[in-house]
Amino acid sequence: MKIWWQSSTAIHRLDDYRNTLTKNLNDLKRPDVEVHVNGVDDGSMDLQYNSIVAMNSYGVGGVLNKMMQADEQGYDAIAIGCFLDPAMQEARELVKIPVLGLGECSMLMACMYGYKFSGIAFHKKQSQYYDRKAFEYGLSSRHIPFGDLGIDFNEVQKAFTNPGAMTDNFLKESRRLAAEGAEVILAACATVNAIIRRENITEVDGALIMDCNAVLLKTTEAMADLSKTIGLSSSRRLMYQSPGQSSIDQWKQIYGFRSAPQLKR
Repeated sequence: MKIWWQSSTAIHRLDDYRNTLTKNLNDLKRPDVEVHVNGVDDGSMDLQYNSIVAMNSYGVGGVLNKMMQADEQGYDAIAIGCFLDPAMQEARELVKIPVLGLGECSMLMACMYGYKFSGIAFHKKQSQYYDRKAFEYGLSSRHIPFGDLGIDFNEVQKAFTNPGAMTDNFLKESRRLAAEGAEVILAACATVNAIIRRENITEVDGALIMDCNAVLLKTTEAMADLSKTIGLSSSRRLMYQSPGQSSIDQWKQIYGFRSAPQLKR
């Protein structure tokens, strides 16, 4: 089995993150599974802005373009390793293989481990975005508004070498959310999650700190199995109704989508 792990960042430029994440995933995966970590060909790391998320998601060499490459190259499933779930619904419309998003997968799984869940974003704007996503996914009654660390994505990278300040803030926010009734708390960013996993933070004041990256990987493995064994796939009735291949090929030409990455250091 081959799984395409898609970051919303130019992860080839983020050595600490890429190396930590790759080790985590390789430690967790089944022996018969290959996990290939990919990012966007280029893009800003100002991911607290919805405009940047859109440009990183839908531009040439962006998240959607890369997931189409995964389908073309014969991968068995796609794991979107970004809590924003960028281009997830659009990809399900275009590709034949299972597409799982870190945010949706983590929120749904959290409901199996506790009645109320919340999470911690790195920036306040993102916490607001995740609250909207919880509503969109039909989980309003199970969710407590997300907290945040009060930093940007560039500051998150510093925590790979100096984790103290970020983890202290994470623990403080976790205690606050637990006091508000959260039974499961999500590290609402694959990068933050990689650091929290490395620091072995699994519980705060009785609340479960879910390893969201692990949940996404193992769920993606399971969905790829179900696709292969019983043909389980997205419903094509309405939301994920798919265009014909000729239309997709035409769109790729119109928008200049690449069939192979062009990475920049």
